[in-house]
This record gives sequence, C-alpha cells and structure tokens, in this order.
Amino acid sequence: MQTLEERLQGYAPLWGYWTPQERLYRSSSCCVYALSNRKDTQDFACVVKVITILGQGEQAERRLADARQEISALVRLRDCAQVVTVYDDACFPIQEDDETVGWDVLLRMERLDCVAELLREGEPLPPSEVETLAADITTALAAAHRSGLIHRDVKPANLYRTTDGHFQLGDFGVARRCHTGMLQTMTGTAAYMAPEVARGEVYDDRADLYSLGVVLYQLLNRGQLPLMEEDTPFAAREDAVRRRWQGAKLPPPPCGSRRLKRIVLRCCRPQPEQRYASADALLHALEHRPARCWKPLAAAGWGCAALAAMLLALLRLSTPSTSATELASVTPEQGPRYAVVQATMTWDEARVYCEARGGHLATVTSQQQMDTITALLEQNDLETVWLGASNYTSSGGFQWVTGEPFEFAAWGIGEPNNDGGQEHYLMMYYKDGQGWVWNDSVSNGVTVFNAAHCGFVCQWDDSDG
Repeated sequence: MQTLEERLQGYAPLWGYWTPQERLYRSSSCCVYALSNRKDTQDFACVVKVITILGQGEQAERRLADARQEISALVRLRDCAQVVTVYDDACFPIQEDDETVGWDVLLRMERLDCVAELLREGEPLPPSEVETLAADITTALAAAHRSGLIHRDVKPANLYRTTDGHFQLGDFGVARRCHTGMLQTMTGTAAYMAPEVARGEVYDDRADLYSLGVVLYQLLNRGQLPLMEEDTPFAAREDAVRRRWQGAKLPPPPCGSRRLKRIVLRCCRPQPEQRYASADALLHALEHRPARCWKPLAAAGWGCAALAAMLLALLRLSTPSTSATELASVTPEQGPRYAVVQATMTWDEARVYCEARGGHLATVTSQQQMDTITALLEQNDLETVWLGASNYTSSGGFQWVTGEPFEFAAWGIGEPNNDGGQEHYLMMYYKDGQGWVWNDSVSNGVTVFNAAHCGFVCQWDDSDG
C-alpha cells in the first residue's frame, strides 16, 4: 500500500490548485501538511488535515462517521469566528488490489499556531492573552452548545491562535449532538476530562467548561496541570489527575488576576452544579461588563440617564451618610432580585440602606442562591460583602433578617468563632485556598479590607413590591 505522502501527491492538485508540502504535525488520529497555492489567490497560509481510516467493518465505519461529524459540526458553526473554519473537504478511498481498504478524509483550514505547540516550545501566554483565550473559546463553546453539540475534547491541542491574537476551537471529531442535553459515552483526553465523564456518569455541556477550566489553569500554572509541578514524576501525575477527579481542592494558579483565578477554580469544581450553569454564564463572568441599568425598569423602557436621576434621588432619601455605588443587579428566572453595592458601611448602615429601598440585606438559603450572588460579585469585582444575618440579639445563633430558617451555611474553616466576643454580623469574602466563605465579623469589619472591593448585597422578594 502507498504511503500517505504518495497518496496525497496522487490526489493533488487538491480542490483545483493546492499542493501538499511538508508535514507539520502527526498524531495517532491525523496528520497535518502545509499547502502551497499555485494561483496565489488567498492572503493567508493553509494546511490540510488528513484523517486516515484503515480497515473495514463497524469500527472503521464509526471512525469515518466521526470524521464526517467533525466536518458537519465545523460547517454548522461556520458563522462563529471563534471556531476553526473548514474551507474545503474531501474523502478519498484507499485502494489496494482493487479493493477499498480505508479512506483519507481531508480538510483544508487556515494555518494557525496550536496552543499545545506553544506550550511544548516553552512560549508562555501572558495572563492578558489567557483571558482572551478564555473569552474566545467560551464563545465557541456557547455557539456549539446552542446548536446542541458538546465538544468533549477541549484541550491545548485543539485550540489555535490566529494572526490577530485571538483564539479558535477546532477538532470536533468526538463532538456529539445532544438532543436531551445529557450524554453518557466516556470519551476525551483523560488529563482534561471532567470527573463525571471519567466515572462513566451521565453528563451535559458543563463537562466542556471543566475541560476549559483545566486548560486555563495549566496556562496560568506555567504550563503544568492542576496539582502538578515541572518536576512531578509520571506516576504522581496520574495520581494528581485521579485526586482531582475525586474532588481534591485545587489551590489558585500562581498567575493571573484574582478574578480570573476565581473563574478558573469555579470551572474546575468537581460537581457540575457548582460550575457555571452554561457557557453563556461563564462568558458573562469573563466579559466583566456590569449593567448600569436596573433590569426590571430597563425592561420597561427606562433609559440609563433617567435611572441614574431616580437612583440619585433615592440616595438622598433616608440613607446613611456613607457613600455607596450601586453596581449592578440580577433577577434569576426563579428567585429574588439581587443588587450589589460598593461601600464601606457598617452592617447596620447596610441594612438600613437596603430597607430604605424596599428590600433587605440578602439572605442565602440554598446553594443556587449562593452561586447567583457569588457570580454577581465576581462580575463586579467585589471581594468582601455583608449578608443579612446576625446573632447580636439572639442566644440561639445566627438569624436571617427575614426570619427564614438559618439552615444553609458556607462558613470558612474555623468559623464562626466570635473572636474577641464582638463578632455578631455575617460577612462573606473570597479567601485564597477556600474560595467564597462566610465569616462572623464586628460591625465595621469591612473597613480592614480594600474599600474598592467592599460592599453588601441587597435583595428584593416578590413580597417587597
């Protein structure tokens, strides 16, 4: 049987005027060759990806279906600039003794820098470029998920850097359409695989967010995967992957902003429900563009200027003298409306502020509410806030200002401890190594933190009007 290079020369000219040149990449599943264009009608370099499928029978048919699936997925996502574009494709039967013994599936694409190659060559991506990668690949995943596709193999070898400094997602060979929103087939690359996939459990598109989180962690960890260092032996690397699947707590990666680190750690949480609910939710956190208009009124046609005037008037009515900046609000499909306020008020001043606007300091009675609030805080770069609970007048422990049962809690390690006998107020803050945790604090406890990142959360229930 002819070699692949010999077969390619026999197929040439490909698509009318393309000729394969030197091989650029080879793996167990494909090869990539540079292309020359004798008409020189394109202003960017191209490559041909060749997927060779040998044999007959069910296994070969399945691999051929996977190759066609990749082409179909890339064509369906052609309008997304963050997905690798396939400009041409072809399928050639491999003949031997007048019998078909396999197929060469060819895809013509733009020649791009592979992120895996950048890592192998020791070219680190600065944190700003990692943020660009995060936003671009999340955009690609959001488009794929909206079309019903789960990628299932997000890793550096399938990410590419364009000439203008952006990134694209490629290789949809193991992607699958998911009409029910759930899959169970175990596939992908082990080092980037979500725990639920590794365990053979039913999973959904949040598995892609986990894999992206591991990639981002690696890029912010000097090229090393979570729980690994450059000199970690091979056996220990396998153990590190297993420990991560089993829920081992990850330290923040050493590089990147605190906001980016928090986002990455949330993507890497072992339980799917603890991650972002969707690629769109992750993209919203990455974009970090807090809305300046209050959502319920904006929907009714209010302009930001009118809202600003109304909020200024409200601020002049029965509020503490401490300055406050209302950053953004969110109204989940189910549940109350929340707003985050930047200020260094005491707990009582924050309580009065919220009540003067017809609401109350936020209560957190479920993990879902906790996730909604922490996402809002991360989007607005707040790190220390008051919540609506205290034990100042209660001998039975902390009580919510609304009288709701104090059954859900997220205390930090060793908390509450009532240090000094005066810590009676519920504070939530981001602590390295623990994430978002609760702490009992003195009434002016936020003053010891960076004022630019302090505040509180107001809440409006249906009964608040």
